Amino acid sequence: MKRTIGALRVAAVLGGALVLSGCSLFGGKVDQGMSEEMKQKCPPVGIVAYTGQVTRFAGLGRLAQDVALRAEITNLKVVCVNSEDKGAVNARITFDVVAERGPASTDSGASLQYFVAITPDSKTVAKKDVYDSSHSFGSNGISTSSETIDAVVPLKGEDIPYEEILIGLQLTREELGYNIARAGVR
Repeated sequence: MKRTIGALRVAAVLGGALVLSGCSLFGGKVDQGMSEEMKQKCPPVGIVAYTGQVTRFAGLGRLAQDVALRAEITNLKVVCVNSEDKGAVNARITFDVVAERGPASTDSGASLQYFVAITPDSKTVAKKDVYDSSHSFGSNGISTSSETIDAVVPLKGEDIPYEEILIGLQLTREELGYNIARAGVR
């Protein structure tokens, strides 16, 4: 589904989970078809640590047979083009949310939420939007939702992005705690 966000300034703090992870410094792959100039203007895009996947359980058990749902964000990419506003760049972020029904569920689908946050400094969130990702499981119990976010990102100078774009699944405290514990962080 295609979504659009702007560069509205709203002061908020995301908290201790605002640590970046992924396959590159910020997790997103910059489209190789862009010019070097455009790659420099493109904002860093990444998945906030411990929010790129979720495991939901049926009941109080935490064993493999108690898993109702697993989901993760994959294939994060960004493509940038010049904006009509010379002091900004248009960024198109694409990614997939892949959900898998676990052995403890017979549900035919699942609803997940993900967030997109714009941050100028990895500590302060200038804007955060939460979106729904609906999944209907096929006979194999897997569903993929392809997501597209269009954002106008201001530039600090002529070609340096002012902001980073952070993405993650909207988790409960318990889900985030499970991910952190599973990663072995104390």
